[in-house]
Amino acid sequence: MSEGDRDHRTARLTAAAAARTTSATARARRAITRLHNTGQPVTFVAVAQAADVSTSFLYKHLQLRQEIDAKRGTATAGTERSTAASVESLRTKLATAIDRNRQLTELLEQLRTENEALRSRLLELGTRPPAAQEIRRGEPADKPTATGPQQPR
Repeated sequence: MSEGDRDHRTARLTAAAAARTTSATARARRAITRLHNTGQPVTFVAVAQAADVSTSFLYKHLQLRQEIDAKRGTATAGTERSTAASVESLRTKLATAIDRNRQLTELLEQLRTENEALRSRLLELGTRPPAAQEIRRGEPADKPTATGPQQPR
């Protein structure tokens, strides 16, 4: 390979690299503007994904880095309105959740009371003499139950 051929190839590669850098820089600037105008967070990762560049590319280029830092954490006017709407929406959801929680607490207390009454009734039935329980069920007093034979009386 001759010296002139090498210089020519190097110049072409340098020009191609400069063109890629210019294109990537333009894509990154458009991505920063688009993210900012749509109210999306302007972060290095978001810009890199939107512009199809690497985050290291953004960190290495001082101007892009400054643009991202400047737009980071700032919101457009539309975003402030949507934030206010979402705060109101969250308050409504919270009020609904509190009301539902109150209803469920009342229901739980009602079910606990009912459960206690039923347990008391079962204990009452369990303390009666076995003959009274069997007669009540319509079974003969001397027939063994599923729990085992009856004790002699």
